[in-house]
Amino acid sequence: MKRVTLLLLSLLLLAGCAPKEPTTDASAIDLGGVVAESQPEEFSNGLTPLSSELDPEGLEAYLTAAYGLDREDWVDAVAAYSEGLQAYELAVIQLADGVDAGSAEELLLAYLEGRQADFTGYAPDQAALVEDALLLRQGRWLLLAICPDPEAAKDAFLIRFDGDTTQTAARPYTVERDSRGYVVFDPPNEEEMPLYDTAPVVEAYRTGDTSALSEEDAAILEICRQVLEAEIDNDMSPAEQELAVHDWIIDHAAYDETHSSPNRSHPYGLLVEGQAICMGYANTFQLFMDLLDIPCVTVIGASSDSRQDHAWNLVQLDGDWYAVDTTWDDPLGGFVDVPAANESGHHTYFNVTSDFLRQTDHQWDYDAVQEAEGTCWTWRHLTRRR
Repeated sequence: MKRVTLLLLSLLLLAGCAPKEPTTDASAIDLGGVVAESQPEEFSNGLTPLSSELDPEGLEAYLTAAYGLDREDWVDAVAAYSEGLQAYELAVIQLADGVDAGSAEELLLAYLEGRQADFTGYAPDQAALVEDALLLRQGRWLLLAICPDPEAAKDAFLIRFDGDTTQTAARPYTVERDSRGYVVFDPPNEEEMPLYDTAPVVEAYRTGDTSALSEEDAAILEICRQVLEAEIDNDMSPAEQELAVHDWIIDHAAYDETHSSPNRSHPYGLLVEGQAICMGYANTFQLFMDLLDIPCVTVIGASSDSRQDHAWNLVQLDGDWYAVDTTWDDPLGGFVDVPAANESGHHTYFNVTSDFLRQTDHQWDYDAVQEAEGTCWTWRHLTRRR
């Protein structure tokens, strides 16, 4: 998980005086309105609003499900959220007396960490928005804003309050590192990450005998045959074959954002149903490499500072190992309908080193997995050869 920028505003302790509580005559909907008006028009246009006036039950349900705040925790609130591939969000909450504001902040912080994990790797532009998210506290009031202009949102919010305020230091997200400076890998185990046994399909491909295959595996093999016939030429080098498979997967697969498909981790999900999560991408890539006799392993690791399960592959070319993350090379958002060929945004994680993965939010059992150190067969090297 990349660090989420937080601006925590608290009471100023005046010398020799009691704390002066910031106050406002504005309601939650008033405060939310001025914050929304401080942003570009695109911000408000992409939001679904919830308020006590519009949908009290929906507002209550959202604050509980998203932020973990029960109805007795707040007295006034408004929220607006985005759906799909957009991270924009706004919430203004007045906490009830007796509710610990620091604990409420922690709940919103945990929510922001989760939202950034949702987008990291898959929608980089949205992950960057969440990374700059604004979380402010004024007395009993909280503001959460994932927006294009956090500074404008802060100014619009604070100007409606009387009383002195002071900005405290940003509170960093603590990441545990080992003696080498690597983020410590602690398997999240939130998602089942089963390895696919490629042997039956590979054997059937080699012998032509499909009688022992299950119906699922037979369907998988048929699509693999079609792909290899269409995309692979005999005069291709192993690296060129690998790139052709990588680009085909990106052009023909979609990430299962809801994690609802029963086959999301299986090649059947990607090849037949057209969608998968990272384990499905990695298992499918592994299958193609095995069919092509290119040495390959699947790495089950994590991302988001070891908070989200993740998987990718290593391939061996001319004796050197390279890392390949087809999932993160298939980002969401503006890249969805962009063909992979000749597009750098679809090859950020193609044939990179283990050091590069460590620098880009990948974690794994570093001592148990072969280091990828190859630097020859990169995407740019291959495209220059064309």
